[in-house]
Order: sequence, then C-alpha cells, then structure tokens
Amino acid sequence: MELNRLSLDYKGIPYRVEYFSFPDIEPKMKELGVPPSSDNHPRYTIPSKPFPMNKWAHANQNSLGRLVIADPSSETNGTPTYISDSLKIAIYLDDKYPAPKYPAIFAPGTRSLQHLIVTQYFPTIGVSIGPIFAPLLPRLLDDRSTEYLNRTRGDRIKPLPDDVASQKWEQVREKFAAFSKSLQLNDGTKDEGPFIMGNVVSFLDFAVGGMVHWIKSLEGEDSARLKDVLEWEGGRWARHWEAMKAIEYKSSRVDG
Repeated sequence: MELNRLSLDYKGIPYRVEYFSFPDIEPKMKELGVPPSSDNHPRYTIPSKPFPMNKWAHANQNSLGRLVIADPSSETNGTPTYISDSLKIAIYLDDKYPAPKYPAIFAPGTRSLQHLIVTQYFPTIGVSIGPIFAPLLPRLLDDRSTEYLNRTRGDRIKPLPDDVASQKWEQVREKFAAFSKSLQLNDGTKDEGPFIMGNVVSFLDFAVGGMVHWIKSLEGEDSARLKDVLEWEGGRWARHWEAMKAIEYKSSRVDG
C-alpha cells in the first residue's frame, strides 16, 4: 500500500509498476525528459517509463519517496504525459478521469483545504517520523541502492539514540492526537465514518495510509510502533487502516 497506488486503486485505473535502483533514477528521468519533482529541491527521486498500455503506467522505487506517473498517449507512438509529486498526480487523475464515471479523490471544493493540510500540517509529522524510520530503509532496498544512500545521505540514515527516538515518537503521537481531535467533530453525526472526512474518501486518507504502511513495511506486522498507532485514540487509526486495506484489496494493478 502506497498513497499513489491508493489513488489509482480507488479510481479503478489499471496500472503497472516498474522498480528502479536509486543510482538509476536520475539518468532514467533525464533520458525521459522528466524534470525533478520539486523546484525547491532539484533532486530526482522516483522515476517512471512508458508501457504499451491503454491506461496507466506507474513506477516507483520500493514505495519510497515521491514518484512519477506516466499516462500513455492515446496517439500511436505518442509521448506519455509525466506527472510528479503525489498531490499533483491525484489532481491530474481527478481531472483526466472525473466523477461520476470514476470516484473523486477530492470532494468538490476541498482541493485547497486538502492541499493546506498536506503541505502545512503533515510535514510537521514527517520531521519527527522520518528520522526514526530512515535508518531502516536498507531493509527494503537492493545492495546498489543501499550503497548509494550511504554514500549520498549517510548522515540521514544513522540510527537515533533510543532516548531521542522515543522523544520523536511521542511527538508523532501528539500530532496524531491533535489531528484526531479535529476528526471527532464528525463523530455521532450523519457524516461519521472511518475516513479523515468522515464517510468521504479523500487524498488525506491515502497520505495517512501511506505513513502507516511505511511503518509496517519497515518494521513488520509485529512492529510495536505499528501497534501503538492502531491503538491510539480509541482505535480510530485501526479503523482507518482497515478502510485503506479495503481499497487496496480492490487493486487495479495489472501484471505483465
């Protein structure tokens, strides 16, 4: 489960995944003529390449970082449309494959609000959760990617002292608790549901689901921290996690 795949799964758009090692990302992106996903940080992260499909090609690297998605052209030998950054991808999906034929990721009038939360609030969780789990990334990577990370970002994947990791995990808990306090406003109303917006699915759900999936992928099903999250706020995030797994279960990913 990864937030961009959730966007595709939710809308039911067929896609394929191709994996790349970290050292291959920048040359592949340049070969395809795809710019970095961020203007502020001109570093390539997750690449994509076109596939001979009528729908979508989605490539990522071990579900880590941003990605680029390729929408194959409807014209013979046409150039695919490349979109980078998860939020932009979701917006593109809603614009290109709109409701009611495809379910909407952004309910009418909520794009700006969801953008605000994703870009202003979620990063405050990331600054605490990132340093805890970044040292575990080699568990998911091939040898070339691990060597590349050690060489280029070695200072970012050094394990934290136990006391510092505990402090940062408490900060994560506080952020989730504050977020949950706002979500409680839907409880007991006709809009109550397992999602961030009650009974309405949104991009915010996929972002939170992606965070929880990251913990599970790096520490496993028996992760103490995963169990923490699922027990917080009376099991709110466990219910949310189950709702995300239900979307993933209906995956539109295709093989071959």
